[in-house]
Amino acid sequence: MRGLLAVADTIERMLCAIADWSGWLMVVLMIVICFDIISRKMGYQIPGMGSTRLQELEWHLHTVLFSMWLGQCYILNAHPRVDTLTASRPLRTRAWVEIVGCFAFALPYAGIVAWYGLGFIAASYLTNESSEAVVGLSHRWIIKSLFVFGLWLLVAAIIAVILRLIVFLSGAAAGRRSDLNIERFVDPT
Repeated sequence: MRGLLAVADTIERMLCAIADWSGWLMVVLMIVICFDIISRKMGYQIPGMGSTRLQELEWHLHTVLFSMWLGQCYILNAHPRVDTLTASRPLRTRAWVEIVGCFAFALPYAGIVAWYGLGFIAASYLTNESSEAVVGLSHRWIIKSLFVFGLWLLVAAIIAVILRLIVFLSGAAAGRRSDLNIERFVDPT
């Protein structure tokens, strides 16, 4: 069981590092937004970098931020939940509901979407897809790749949660519940 926890810890550290690194893109996004607004108000545009490209860059940066945080947000239990039926149940019952939900819904859905996303990336790359706007950004496959990568990060996060839940439900970590930090996965608050 220590091996399962070690794998879960490694996945969580990776997700945290990616989220921390990508958080710096928020600064880049703010600079791009401010520059776009100021340049439009003043009527000045850098040649080759019109407002359309800046706005598309803003959308792409939003997408990267969202995608790189998908897995970390699942680990932090920051996703929407409906726990009205399980909120008053014992921790073990909530853990069973969570693991069934992970296996029946979260993992299949995220895995299928991430898998089929690879085809969208390939099609975008092979057709050299670019923006529909004449003066928009090219290489649309890059942003699609980052979005699908984010979906794979979500799959990794679901696997990490499942591993922790397996250890908890097996009883192998009795007396070390604080090491598992299981409450964060099944706590409705």
